[in-house]
Amino acid sequence: MKEEIEGLSDLISAKSLEESNFHPIDRYFLNPYVERILNVDRHSFLIYNFEKKSNLYSTYLMLCLPEIWSDMSVDDILQIAAKFKNPFSFFGLISFTYKFIEIDVIKLILNLPNVKGFFKNDVIAWLKAQYPNFLKDETDLLFFEGGVIGVTNEEWMYIKQTFLIDSRVGPALMSLEELKTFVISL
Repeated sequence: MKEEIEGLSDLISAKSLEESNFHPIDRYFLNPYVERILNVDRHSFLIYNFEKKSNLYSTYLMLCLPEIWSDMSVDDILQIAAKFKNPFSFFGLISFTYKFIEIDVIKLILNLPNVKGFFKNDVIAWLKAQYPNFLKDETDLLFFEGGVIGVTNEEWMYIKQTFLIDSRVGPALMSLEELKTFVISL
């Protein structure tokens, strides 16, 4: 199964460079691969892509696959993050969940044993440097509204609501000043 996930992921990322209309990837390009993606182990697929691909690529890959996230739980996110072996994977997951799903799992991730022991300082330093990028901007909204990436913001807002049922997470802060205060307090 591991080889299948790696092969599929590597094929998609390589072909997206040449064939995707939006850099780094869009849903239109991804459509022929969605069924294959949905038939592999979801956790392993997410872990491999967050661990081995660039943050930009993995973020947009996740954004193009709302069906992977539609029935995930907070526990799934934490199980995935618990298997990360490099700080960049945490950066991608936090950035994606905060900006596009609009949920805050930062403290939950910071309290994972693999973060507390090895990556906490790196993740906090990155959060302090990158927090302004955690909010959707006009360009992101235009990508949704204009159909540029092939998914809608509404799909993600439904997924957000399913995550917010879990009392351990809250909605992402939508004010840059509030977000800055939160990140500085970590």
